[in-house]
Amino acid sequence: MNPRFVISLVFAAVVSSSGAAVLYSNGGPITANETGAGVNLADFSLARNNGATDTLYFRYFLGSPASNMENENYFAAMQLFESGAERLGVGNAWSAWAYSAFGVSGGDRDLNSTVPEPGAPFQLVRGADNTQIVFRIDYVAGGDDNVTVWLNPDLSLPEAAQATALRTTFAANASFNELRLREGGGGAGWTFTNIAVATSGTDAGFFAVPEPSGALLAGLAGGGLLMRRRRSR
Repeated sequence: MNPRFVISLVFAAVVSSSGAAVLYSNGGPITANETGAGVNLADFSLARNNGATDTLYFRYFLGSPASNMENENYFAAMQLFESGAERLGVGNAWSAWAYSAFGVSGGDRDLNSTVPEPGAPFQLVRGADNTQIVFRIDYVAGGDDNVTVWLNPDLSLPEAAQATALRTTFAANASFNELRLREGGGGAGWTFTNIAVATSGTDAGFFAVPEPSGALLAGLAGGGLLMRRRRSR
């Protein structure tokens, strides 16, 4: 058997055995404009409570936001709700003109950007923007959860290879049983597309699968060569 083929088979098995899956997807477009509290997304039935200990990834794409820095104040976000109570929201907080998160321990948090405003780490929301947002929630039983947000990540790269300048980390209560798209204030709305929730950053539409390490390749190659030698006897 070709050892390269063995390596491919084994690596594919390693990746697929993680049990990772896209749990929810909605291509949109969905425009949120003066939504008030908003409503749960159609067919969305996922939930996590204060006892959860796993990890979830969330994603959405924002194109040409009609609510932007020209018509502040407004708020807009993908937001988690738990039995009607507001939890983490990621988009633009009411008190911020930049891409930001609210429902965060310690107050609203501006999101870091690789194209920040002069002298600042954040990026203002502009009407010409085409913005990809991915956030990961690492659930902590009995306490606030750990959240990582990437603003405009390069999805052709693995998660570990993303630029640190576009990553923001903080703690928040991210328990939920609803996912809502919200907007309100002085603007004319945000349009969300390519919405997804997954259990792994390498699920379809999220980050690229990392290349196997040199040690893993060497081990798999050795195994393939051993199989070939045994067959030739």
